[in-house]
Amino acid sequence: MKKLIALLLAFLLCLSLSACGKPEPGIFRSLETIGVKHYSVICRGGDKLATVIDAAMESLAGNGSLSAISVRWLGSDRTCLKGDPGAVAALGELPEPRLLTIGVESEFYPIAYLEGEEHRGLCVDIAHAIGELLGWDVQILSISPNEVSTQLSSGNIDCAVGFDSGLVKASEYSAGECFLESNILLAVRSESEVKHIKDLAGSRVGTISDPSVLKALRSDEKLTKYASGATEYLSLARCIEALDKGWCSAVVLDALMLSYYQMQQ
Repeated sequence: MKKLIALLLAFLLCLSLSACGKPEPGIFRSLETIGVKHYSVICRGGDKLATVIDAAMESLAGNGSLSAISVRWLGSDRTCLKGDPGAVAALGELPEPRLLTIGVESEFYPIAYLEGEEHRGLCVDIAHAIGELLGWDVQILSISPNEVSTQLSSGNIDCAVGFDSGLVKASEYSAGECFLESNILLAVRSESEVKHIKDLAGSRVGTISDPSVLKALRSDEKLTKYASGATEYLSLARCIEALDKGWCSAVVLDALMLSYYQMQQ
């Protein structure tokens, strides 16, 4: 599966030449993979709900629903969770039907985002699929990665779908098995003269407010050695604009976000 994901991503990121052999605007080239982001469902530690949600995710992976959602939003099945269609049934009697409040991101295309006042995206569909499977109503709440711990501990949300388990302490929170993985890439425009990390000497790189991405950026020794620094932008669109206008020479982004942006151009 990981090899397939790598091949699909390489295909998307290498579509930098048109029929006449010239680089097309809006297409990116990956310089290097500097980390991996793991998407999972996070619940409060010791909460019995975590067992139910984990079983629901296993059932969705086992009955093909998770795969179908991935294909719908990413163009292929990039899920990595081992499925068991009977996982929920194996729990026996479920808790009484209830309202399940699920936290997702609001500005992360195509994982989860707001379109007007409507929540859309891969993780939004997963949240509703969990509710449908359990027979529970679902309420979606937009949160940022930095708010996962506080929103869970305060009881504002019952679980967070589509966040890196590394954001929370394992001793305090229950993170389900990773259901999706994505490389964290250092990328440039296809027509850029930057070919290697060392070519970034004296230049800045751009990124967004994603703790997993920022951690990978700051811990990459070669990148911190050559680049003069990093600028954190408030949105993907602003980050790409900065690259286009030369405010930065490269970007560090989640590959899913980058490849989806490319497909929309």
